[in-house]
Amino acid sequence: MLKKVQLYVLSLLIIFVFSCSKDENPVEPKTVDEFGLVTAVGDQYFTNYTTTTGGGINLSIADLFVNLTDGNAGNDPFIIDYRSGTDFASGHIKGAVNIAITDLVTKIDDGTIPNNKTILNVCYTGQTASYATCVLALLGYEAQNLLFGMCGVTTDTTINGTANWSNQIAEDEFAANLTATVTTVSTEKTFPVLATGQSDASSIIKEQFKTVMGGAGWGRISATDVFVDPNKYFIINYWPQEEYINPGHIPGSYCFPPKASLGKEQMLKYLPTDKTIVIYCYTGQTSAQVAAYLQILGYDAKSLLYGVNGFAYNMLTKSKYTAPVNDYSAIIEK
Repeated sequence: MLKKVQLYVLSLLIIFVFSCSKDENPVEPKTVDEFGLVTAVGDQYFTNYTTTTGGGINLSIADLFVNLTDGNAGNDPFIIDYRSGTDFASGHIKGAVNIAITDLVTKIDDGTIPNNKTILNVCYTGQTASYATCVLALLGYEAQNLLFGMCGVTTDTTINGTANWSNQIAEDEFAANLTATVTTVSTEKTFPVLATGQSDASSIIKEQFKTVMGGAGWGRISATDVFVDPNKYFIINYWPQEEYINPGHIPGSYCFPPKASLGKEQMLKYLPTDKTIVIYCYTGQTSAQVAAYLQILGYDAKSLLYGVNGFAYNMLTKSKYTAPVNDYSAIIEK
């Protein structure tokens, strides 16, 4: 009997020691570098910045018209129109579905947005649609923006919002403010910390998008607001270096060349987390994509609406808005 008790006590002791030894050396939970996962995707996209279907990131109405009238519905894109319901009803591209930008991820998750077709994003001027194009591209979709939005399709005044571009480019109010003086950046900053609790890039991007949309929404700012006090912002000129010099840039802005600056090991490390970042390009469509990416990465970023077209239109020699001259009414329905 004594031996049985001794064996029983010994067994308990072994269990106790083994348990204690496990407690003293707990398995550390694996740390997920969420920022690194997202930038791995972003590095790839913003280095190549293209689509496999042809036509580039910004699809022209001329190319879309050919696509939609070629008699082959199998190659048609899935078209999303982000305008208000009222304006969508006043006229839209045939087959388009009306979705609010805030519902983008929801419509992905519920299957409304297919993953086996090119997604063509449409809005009033190409600004919001470009933002959506970036988000979709980062999530692995083949996505494009319709160049200049519905303003690039028609000037029909019965379709709401088709004069937005022509109304914007008339004044050149800040053309004289551009400078050729180079401003360089060299101080490295700490990257934002993402803590969505997700472990893959797509899930992190979706959660970050929801956070952005649940807060201030997609970042945009007018030229008037920027020129009140440019020093208030960290301003990115998203142009090649030679064009940063000529026709010039917003005073104090930094040149971030397309396809060569947004990588984690490139110029991303110079971006501040304690200052609003303003990105501008020619039309505001590319800068909207950059703003989308930076917001998902946790930065306070805004796209300058309409780009330089919006405040120095006549200084530009390319990438200028022009109203459509052909009749594309065959692909519009009301």
